[in-house]
Amino acid sequence: MTGYRETQAIVLRSQDLRETDRRVSLLTPEGRALARVPGARKAKSRLAGMLQPASLAQVTLYERPGLQPVVTGASQIAAFRTLHDDLARMAAAQVLLEICDIQSGEEEALRPFAMLAQALRLLDEAEEPAAAWLQGELGLLLAYGWGLELSCCVGCGGELAAPVKYQVELGGFTCGRCGHMGGVAASRAALEAMRAAAAGQDPGPGGAEARRLLHLTWQGHLEGPLKAVAFAESVMGL
Repeated sequence: MTGYRETQAIVLRSQDLRETDRRVSLLTPEGRALARVPGARKAKSRLAGMLQPASLAQVTLYERPGLQPVVTGASQIAAFRTLHDDLARMAAAQVLLEICDIQSGEEEALRPFAMLAQALRLLDEAEEPAAAWLQGELGLLLAYGWGLELSCCVGCGGELAAPVKYQVELGGFTCGRCGHMGGVAASRAALEAMRAAAAGQDPGPGGAEARRLLHLTWQGHLEGPLKAVAFAESVMGL
């Protein structure tokens, strides 16, 4: 159906197109959309500043069957200026944007959209970006329907007594009694870090290990490693 559609959108990715245009990947509550932004590379383009990656905007899309949508208007909802001015925060944000760019399709994406917007706000405002990064990844796992079980053993349902192991395919940890199930060796600190982050608290010293475990889960779901992770870790010295 041909016509104009207004929607909120988070810019996931931007790339040059032709001499003066750009193509943007947008996450909207209705799903992901690849759209062309005419004239976005011109010096006087008003749209260019509104549609930077990791920004939240109200956009107008002109849609025609069989053709890529065209962005005809945009107004900024949230610029996340602290995030954009800080390399560590932006690097962490790029990991979250990459997840949504790969995972989201054209189908309804209200929960991932809301969770990504919340995660970007947290990265913009939090004192410690590494902690906000972990919270954002856990939130996106939940939004996409892959939330981790952190309260009990995913093998026997009992208490998570040491030594614990991380179960990538089962989405949680197993206890020492379920060691026969294999899994990835994990510390108690990593488990507690995930529990703290899920509750919106500082993950503490286990945060780095917790992120590494989460990235194994994302690699399984997304069928490949996240390219932005290595840069984010190097910037943060992790």
